[in-house]
Amino acid sequence: MAHVLIFKNATLIDGIGSTAQKDALVIVENERITYAGMYDETLIQQAREAEIVDLHGMTLMPGMIDTHVHLCMAGEASTFTAMVMDTPAFAAIKGVERAKRSLAAGFTTLRTMGEKGHIDIAIKKAVEEGIIVGPRIFASGKALTITGGHGDMFPPGVNVDGIGVVLDGVDEARRAAREQLKLGADNIKMMATGGGMSPGPGTVAQLTIDEMKAAVEEAVKFEKVTAAHAIGVDGIHNALNAGVRTIEHGTFLDEAGIELFLEKKAYLVPTLAAFKTIKYGRAGGVPEHHIKKVEYYQTAHEANLQKAIAAGVKIVAGTDAGTPFNYHGENAYELECLVRNGLSEMDAIKSATQLAAEALQLSDLGVIAAGKIADLVVVDGNPLHDIRLLQEKRRIKQVYKGGQLVHNSPVTG
Repeated sequence: MAHVLIFKNATLIDGIGSTAQKDALVIVENERITYAGMYDETLIQQAREAEIVDLHGMTLMPGMIDTHVHLCMAGEASTFTAMVMDTPAFAAIKGVERAKRSLAAGFTTLRTMGEKGHIDIAIKKAVEEGIIVGPRIFASGKALTITGGHGDMFPPGVNVDGIGVVLDGVDEARRAAREQLKLGADNIKMMATGGGMSPGPGTVAQLTIDEMKAAVEEAVKFEKVTAAHAIGVDGIHNALNAGVRTIEHGTFLDEAGIELFLEKKAYLVPTLAAFKTIKYGRAGGVPEHHIKKVEYYQTAHEANLQKAIAAGVKIVAGTDAGTPFNYHGENAYELECLVRNGLSEMDAIKSATQLAAEALQLSDLGVIAAGKIADLVVVDGNPLHDIRLLQEKRRIKQVYKGGQLVHNSPVTG
């Protein structure tokens, strides 16, 4: 027998329209939405043995998507200790708890972006098989990087199961991508430049266009998506010219890069939450070389992001959760940062719902509409009035994934 769930008296943010709809009605049958729109008493009367949730004007919005997290990292000042000391099995146990924090914050889908021991693929399977309760995991397995590149930070003789697969050359890039796909990856992540957490300048291009193009070809062949960590301008251009779908960070994006974004119909994931490293890092013990690089990035990052927003580049929410002081469960801080840099509150929400689903080719998610999967969040208050409401745990009253209640605080009128 079908399980019918009815939400009435909702302030509906559906991820599609430009305004919220008051006194809305949403009906869910099993895992899918069958109706979303104006209040209609006859629809309620027709639904037999339905569970009715009266939201008393609270906001109902799509489950959010964080397109850039690291479950093997917990926001430590230095990730090296955990990377060296944690076995993949222990890292997976920790990763489950971190994923649950994001779920309770209203993030029903996470794209992992490089994990030791492929723990994200294991967690994904456990969630899908109902062994654990957690968000949907859109897994990358390990990121592709060159010898000595971002993700290959340990010296010779130190055998560490890190977040990257080291490769050099087109054939090795193709093989590495195929290995991730074989293991169950949904996304192929590539290191197009250096970064803050690895030695050497973060702006220097690393994987070549041809190496990335080979990985992109393999991903597209299997209808998977691709992402590139790209700080410096040359790496951004290389990744876009290789056909990479989402560019992570995009710090030194220039006018030519913006034109490439528009031409290639690519998506920018600016990961502004990662700048918590600067805010808390020195007092918290982040290595000085890391802080200095990130400070250098910040001088350009927000200015270039604002240019991209003004030009119409598609902006998608991703936090880089797990980097120093950037904690799992605080994902909605990214939306505040996006509003501060020029997005409206509605567009910030869409960056974590409709646009994020579009970027990851998740056509059943990201919006509240008939036929879509019922990933839903009940919020006490209206985030269109203050986007910071989404960071308050007490405001996230209920979270549904596929029509099932997975997080609950009492809903009162």
